[in-house]
Amino acid sequence: MLINYININKTGIKVAFLLSCFMALSVFAQQKPKKEKVVLKHADLTERNPKLFEGNEFLSGNVVIEYKGDVISADSAVLYRDKNLAVVWSNARLVSKDKTITAHKMEYNGNTTVAKAFTDVVLTDPTSRITADYMDYNRTTEIATGIGKVEVKTPTQQISSEKMIYERLTGNIIVNDNYKTIGSDGTLVEGKNVVYNVKEKSATFGSEVFITNKDYTIYSRKMTTNDITGITTFRDYSKITRRNDPSQYIITSDGDFNKQTGEAWLRENSKVYYQNKTLTAKNLYFNDKTGFGKGEGDVFLDDPLEKRFLKGDYGEAFKYLDSAFVTKNAYAVKAFDKDSLYISADTLLAVKRHDVDSTSLVKAFHKARFYKSNANGKADSLVYNQTKGLMQFYKDPILWSDDNQVTGDFIEAYTNAKTEKIDSMKVFNNAFVIAKVDTISENEFHQIKGKYLTVLFQDDKIDFIDVEENAVALTYMDDTDPKTKERERYGVNISYCGIIEADVVGNEVELVACRIKSDGKMYPLSKFPEEMRYLPDFKWRISERLNKWQDIFIKSK
Repeated sequence: MLINYININKTGIKVAFLLSCFMALSVFAQQKPKKEKVVLKHADLTERNPKLFEGNEFLSGNVVIEYKGDVISADSAVLYRDKNLAVVWSNARLVSKDKTITAHKMEYNGNTTVAKAFTDVVLTDPTSRITADYMDYNRTTEIATGIGKVEVKTPTQQISSEKMIYERLTGNIIVNDNYKTIGSDGTLVEGKNVVYNVKEKSATFGSEVFITNKDYTIYSRKMTTNDITGITTFRDYSKITRRNDPSQYIITSDGDFNKQTGEAWLRENSKVYYQNKTLTAKNLYFNDKTGFGKGEGDVFLDDPLEKRFLKGDYGEAFKYLDSAFVTKNAYAVKAFDKDSLYISADTLLAVKRHDVDSTSLVKAFHKARFYKSNANGKADSLVYNQTKGLMQFYKDPILWSDDNQVTGDFIEAYTNAKTEKIDSMKVFNNAFVIAKVDTISENEFHQIKGKYLTVLFQDDKIDFIDVEENAVALTYMDDTDPKTKERERYGVNISYCGIIEADVVGNEVELVACRIKSDGKMYPLSKFPEEMRYLPDFKWRISERLNKWQDIFIKSK
């Protein structure tokens, strides 16, 4: 009996629980709000014809219909009460909150809260005016969709397309078709797939876009703009071109451009083209209006007209001064048809002087080094006059040609325009030429020194040396054995003259002239005094010679 009582009670509990749930659902169902109805507020004339409009009321003359604060007015209307639908036409108007929609015809559905407007549709709100052939407007989501010759006018621009979506809550105007916009400043934008925000006055372009304003043309595959800041941000291949000079343009896939100031902040090895030059770097800044640009990381300044480029880790360019400099691992290359000139230094400056001959210069400051096929060397500083083919070396300069070493207080080297080789040098003050006699003797060197020295090249080698004022020459004398045909060294000649002229053939130096107060002596090799082996200030620095162009990067210790 106790078991039966328990089971009965369990069953009763289940039944009671189910009853309570059913009652709660019934109460909830009773409390669920009903859909509000579209209400007729006024009409001059009301008619009903069972054969027309499904037997619903036909309204005419100053028709006013209301739904939750929205007011629909027109000259004529039909009210479908069972469908909670109003159809109005002739001067149709919907006023909803802070916006107004006018059209030739309009349908307003109280169940879906969607208004459909047909023919000559105009939506006006505080931020914009939209016209279209057809429009859907959802008063709950406040989203308007315009189709057919859609045009949006805002304080800053006019947008036209065949279809647009306007999200009033977010301020977004979404266009997935082809579109065209005209800004208040005359800027023309054409493309496909864009989102404009009328609140923030910004735009996001999801595919190709073409922009033209009074100063620039812009092509981009993906970018954003902001009319308040004037900033355009690029996120795919883009090109910004000056309209008055198409040769000046920017290529970037990651950058920001301010169309108001002409400033650009570019990343990912973007490129700036100006005056037939190209400036590239990992990070670039360029002001198109002032002509100033700077780059950091892998800076590359290419000048095809001068057949020259500069590289470094930091650089600056000045368009209107026609100059630029690079520093931090800086080097320059001047390309010739058959050869190239390589220069490195702590800082390199390239400048073009717009004087009579438009002189083009490269200046290398501090720890300058250069390499060319028939000569190389270094100095604290050097200046390369590309127009004249002249290189000038300042402060402790030293140059080599093969095993010949040239030093002095100041050196000039001249490049032949036809052969593109260094064909002569001039050395001023404390001029000194040292040449190793051969590879066998470690301590035997031809030596010529004086105040001024001229070196001439032939077939890429030193061919002739002229020394003036306090000239001294120490040369080793060889002769050919008539029997063995082998060359034998038999003596050392020391000459003191006002002017010395010498021919250089291979490792041999032959004095051809010793003029003005000449004096000298020839010593047999066995009797040559050891203390006279080296002229004063002798210093053989062949270990510092540049053997290949890459040696311009090896700095002296």
